[in-house]
Amino acid sequence: MLTHLTLINFALADHLAIDIAHGFNVLTGETGAGKSLLLDALSASLGERTDTNYVRYGSNKADVTATFSYEDNSPEAIWLKEHELDDESGEIHLRRVIFATGRSKAWINGRPSSLSELKEIGRLLVQLYSQHSQQQLLEPPYPKHWIDRYSNFYQPAQAVRDAYSLWQKHIRQHQAALDAQATRKQRIETLQLQLEELEEPVQLDYKEIEQEFDRLSHHEHIMQDCSYSLAALDDAEQNINQEIASILRRIESHSGRSEQLSEIYNSMLNAQSELDDATSNLRQFIDRQSFDPERMEELNTQLESFHRLARKYRTQPEQLKMEYDAWQLELQKLHELEDPETLAEQVELSYQDFLAKAEHLDQIRRAAAEPLAKQLTEQVKQLALPEAHFEFKFEPLDQASSEGLSFIQLLFTANKGIPAQPLARVASGGELSRIALVMQVMNAEKTDAETLVFDEIDVGISGGTAEIVGRLLADLAQHVQILCITHQAQVAAQSDQHLLVQKRQTDPASSTIFKLEEDGRIQELARMTGGVEISETTLQHARQLRNLKFQHA
Repeated sequence: MLTHLTLINFALADHLAIDIAHGFNVLTGETGAGKSLLLDALSASLGERTDTNYVRYGSNKADVTATFSYEDNSPEAIWLKEHELDDESGEIHLRRVIFATGRSKAWINGRPSSLSELKEIGRLLVQLYSQHSQQQLLEPPYPKHWIDRYSNFYQPAQAVRDAYSLWQKHIRQHQAALDAQATRKQRIETLQLQLEELEEPVQLDYKEIEQEFDRLSHHEHIMQDCSYSLAALDDAEQNINQEIASILRRIESHSGRSEQLSEIYNSMLNAQSELDDATSNLRQFIDRQSFDPERMEELNTQLESFHRLARKYRTQPEQLKMEYDAWQLELQKLHELEDPETLAEQVELSYQDFLAKAEHLDQIRRAAAEPLAKQLTEQVKQLALPEAHFEFKFEPLDQASSEGLSFIQLLFTANKGIPAQPLARVASGGELSRIALVMQVMNAEKTDAETLVFDEIDVGISGGTAEIVGRLLADLAQHVQILCITHQAQVAAQSDQHLLVQKRQTDPASSTIFKLEEDGRIQELARMTGGVEISETTLQHARQLRNLKFQHA
C-alpha cells in the first residue's frame, strides 16, 4: 500500500511530502492546478517513461520517492527477497531522479536499480486506470483479454500460445525438409567429392610447410650469416664475449665505490649470461642444419597443391582446413536431416496437442462468458442505463491462431427489445465511459496490486450516476487502497481522505497538495458543485453529499 510520496523540484512542485491513507483517497482541484502532478510523480517512481518537462524550471534535476508498506509472503515481498532487496523496515522505497539533461537514475530500498526492475516491482504494487481506457473497449482483442483476466485464465491461454508456437515450428521444419529433399542428394555427392579431395592436404599445416620451404630456399645465406655471427661472438681471436669479459673485470673493480656502477655491473653480468646462452644455441643450430634437395622438392609439391586447391575453391591456402571442417559439418547435418514423413508426424502430433488445449480454453471461456456478461449487465444498469444488456458472441475463426479458436465480441444494447450489437457500433461516448468504468472496477477486484489509481475515469457521468460510481469505488476500497482524480463532487464525497491541489502564484509558479479536514471538504465539494461563488445552498448540498457516505457506510 502507498503510504508516502515525496516530490522535490518535480514539475510545479518545489517540495511536497504527502501521506496517503488506506481506503478511498480522492484528489481534486481547479483546472490547471496540477492534479496530474501526483500521478505523474507516482508513475515516474514506478519506472514509467519520463521527460525533461518533469524537472522544475530553474532546477537541474527532479527527485521523487514513493514509500509502500507490504505484507509478508505477498508477491512484492517474494520479489524483494529474490532480488535481495528486502530490509527490516517492512517498507519499499522507490526513488527516481530525473536530470534536466534527459537522463534518470533509480533506486529500490537505497540500492541502484534498473528501470526494468522498477517496472517489475511497480506492477506488483500499483494498477493504473486512465480516462482513455474506454478506447480499449473498441479494440478487437479486448473482450477476450478481459474474460481471461477476470477469470484468471492466464495459464491455459499461455499454454495455447506455446502449443501453437511449437506447431508452427514443426510446420516450418517439415516444409524445409520438403524443400531440401530435391537438392539434398546432389549436395551430399558434391560435399563428399570436395572432402575426399581435401582429406590428405588438410592433414598438413600450411604455415609450417611454408616456413620450412622458405628456410631451405635460403639455406646458404642463413649458414653464411650464422657462421659469421658465431665467429664474431666466440671463435675469432678478438671476439665479443672476450671483450665483454674484459669490460666486466674493469667495472667490477670499481663497483664497490658506486651504487650506480654496481647496478651497471649487474646489468652487464646478466647480459653476458644471455649472450653466452645465445652463442651456445647458435652453435647448436649451425651443427644441426643440412640441406636436403629432396625434402625441398617435396615441400614445393605440397605448396603447389595447396595453392591449386585454394584457387579452385576461391579461398586462401591457410583457410582450406576451415572450409574442410565446415563441409564436414554440413554433410553431417544433411545425413541427420529427418525424413519429411517423420516431420509430418510431428506436425500432426503438435497440432493435436494445440487443438486439445485450444478447445479446453474455448470451453472455459464460453462457460465464464455468460455469468460474466450478467454481472456486467447488473453493474452497468446502476449507472443510469436501466435497460442495458451484454452478451459475448463467439465466432469460430477461419484459421486457428495463438489466441484460440474463436473471435470473441462483446455485444451491447441500451434499449429494451432491441437485439444486442457489437459494442463499438452502437454505444455512445457516454455509454462507453460508464461501461469502461464498470469493467475496470470489476478487473480491479481481481488484481494482486494493493493500490489502484483511477485517473478521471468518471469523465462523462454526473448526478446520481456519479454518486453510484463513488459508492462502487468506496466498496472496492474496503479491500484495496484507491487513489482517484475526479471532477465529480458525488465521487469525492464518498472518499475516506480528500487531497486538494492548489496552484500558488510564486515565481516560478508552484503547486501544493494538502489533506482537507471535514470543513475544508465541505468547501471543496461546494466549489465542485456550485462553481466560484459558494452559497449556503451549495454548502448545504455538499453536506448532504457527505451525509450520503455515512448513510451507506
